[in-house]
Amino acid sequence: TVYLKADEFGYDRYLTNISWAPDASLVYVQVLDRSQKHMKLNSYDPATGEKVKTILTEDNDKYVEPLDPLYFVEGAEGMFLYRTANRDGYRNLYLCDNDGNLRRLTAVDADVEYVANDGRYVYYTSAEVSPVENHLFRIEIKNLKKGVAKAVFGKPQRLTGEPGWHTIAMSQDCSYFTDSWSSLSIPRVIDLCTADGKTV
Repeated sequence: TVYLKADEFGYDRYLTNISWAPDASLVYVQVLDRSQKHMKLNSYDPATGEKVKTILTEDNDKYVEPLDPLYFVEGAEGMFLYRTANRDGYRNLYLCDNDGNLRRLTAVDADVEYVANDGRYVYYTSAEVSPVENHLFRIEIKNLKKGVAKAVFGKPQRLTGEPGWHTIAMSQDCSYFTDSWSSLSIPRVIDLCTADGKTV
């Protein structure tokens, strides 16, 4: 048994959103103080339990509320998507690396929820169209090998068209998704769609 030396903030700390690196070389933990006003995203060596580094921190006079694990970008070693509401007022996705370089990926005035990624596109849902609608979007990322700062983000593309609340389940290879949706006038529809939003 190996114990992580996650000892910031004293005995009453919280350890949350524990994530393994895809190659199992690191364990990531979001360490939160008892007051929930300070959080550190740390990486640890799973073989020894030693802390490798603090990647980023979040601080807020009211509270910090980390709800998500890290979502690793397919084929991009050391890069992941990080979701927080602490930086811009809404839960948005940020492209981040192990050195703490960070850029906002979803620049929308609405809460965003991560769905999937295939290394080229990041799929997410949000209510940016209307507070009573939830739609699926995708955004393309290029030049990941040049780092976070030089990565190129495409224009978000909306993939669900019908007005209503869409709940998405994406296939593992991101080639298909099921769209379970309803609206004020339609009780429920379940569609099978290709990754570009076309109904099968």
